[in-house]
Amino acid sequence: MLKIPRIIEYIFVCFGLWFFLGNPINLITSGGAGQLVDVSEANSNFLLPAISMLLYMVATVGILLRWKLILARLKSSPQSLLLVAFLILIFISPEWSARPNISSRRSILFLGSTAFAIFFSFSFSFKQQLRFLAIALCINTFVCFLMGALLPKWGVMHVPPHTGAWRGVYTHKNKLGAQMALSAVFLLTTQYINLFKGHWKQIIKVSILLAAFMVIASKSTTALLASFTMALTFFVCNALKLNYRFMVIAISSIVLTAGSAIVYIQANAEALLGALGKGTDISGRDELWPAVMHMVSQKPFLGYGYEGFWGPAGGPADLLRQLVGWPAPNAHSGFLEILLAVGWIGGILFFISFFITVTKSVQLVRITKQSYAICPVIILVFLTLSNMTESNLFVRDSWILYVWAALSSIPILSTWSAEEAERDDSADYPPTVSYERQPELSGQATQTS
Repeated sequence: MLKIPRIIEYIFVCFGLWFFLGNPINLITSGGAGQLVDVSEANSNFLLPAISMLLYMVATVGILLRWKLILARLKSSPQSLLLVAFLILIFISPEWSARPNISSRRSILFLGSTAFAIFFSFSFSFKQQLRFLAIALCINTFVCFLMGALLPKWGVMHVPPHTGAWRGVYTHKNKLGAQMALSAVFLLTTQYINLFKGHWKQIIKVSILLAAFMVIASKSTTALLASFTMALTFFVCNALKLNYRFMVIAISSIVLTAGSAIVYIQANAEALLGALGKGTDISGRDELWPAVMHMVSQKPFLGYGYEGFWGPAGGPADLLRQLVGWPAPNAHSGFLEILLAVGWIGGILFFISFFITVTKSVQLVRITKQSYAICPVIILVFLTLSNMTESNLFVRDSWILYVWAALSSIPILSTWSAEEAERDDSADYPPTVSYERQPELSGQATQTS
């Protein structure tokens, strides 16, 4: 049986995560210096999908080499079956898509990103996965900072109304703000976990400071809100680890504080948004979202196919753009994009899967009472917030993070024990443990590696 050196898998996963979380290929090859980058044209560049397909193929081979282990774990989770049904719907959606050729090609890439997420979720222990995510986020943070500080021609936007806002390696400032908000809170969470030793701890601290700086430099209101909410989530999850009496007191205090802040923000929304250069129309989204729902009602069951709605002139998006009076590039909501792509049938499959994933992730915190169990919850909160006003859910990095959050709790909730957690805590980096977390599958995992 083919045996792949473990160090090669470490390098592959770290590179893959960094590549999907943020690389400058689109920005540089599009010639987007000093201007707003046309994402649809940037995505047409052959280099990005070529590298992506290579990573997907390698991940698929890795899945095939340990298919029994992965299949056994997938069978033990109800959200996995819903996820598979959702993926099947995406894959066959070109049959009714308004742009079948585009839907066909991009649905394959979408399945490839899912394969990478599955390989990542089931080929390493949970703490190894957190290490790889933390390393990828650190690399991305440093690269984004260097792009903004040393290469402002690309790393900073120069066209009104976003003049001076940092965008790092991304095509828009909002993407940088969202990713840096995630990096800051996620890396801060890892400080409470015994993941790294020596110089890595200092690198994590510097990355947190740089990420926090770039949240502000991006001038993204959504990123600021996401940072605050994820930090609040961190405190709530830590409260879940307390005994019942103190847990109720702590959560009640947090909810009371957050509720008071929300009431204050609602009462002073116009003044606060004005101070941030925003309006109460949420940059035109108050007109866009009703128009999107109108288009969903025209094809409510199966939608317009994956990536089949938005596109150049002559597509179904033309009517929507006439309704709103401006050239909307997307729905500015990841959840509405699901309804446009696969209708309410796909939407229900996803939303049920999402609810189960949230429930399992909170359960993971409560059962294990370990700080590392908070990380999937942080990811889910980030995905929820970032997809309320932006269409990021179907983007490779967001989808990989969601699949990871959906699958990461499966082996832990089924086999977790205090002794195993203590042994995992004492592991040195780089880790040397093998694939198994389930004792009964350890022999099988070793044979397939």
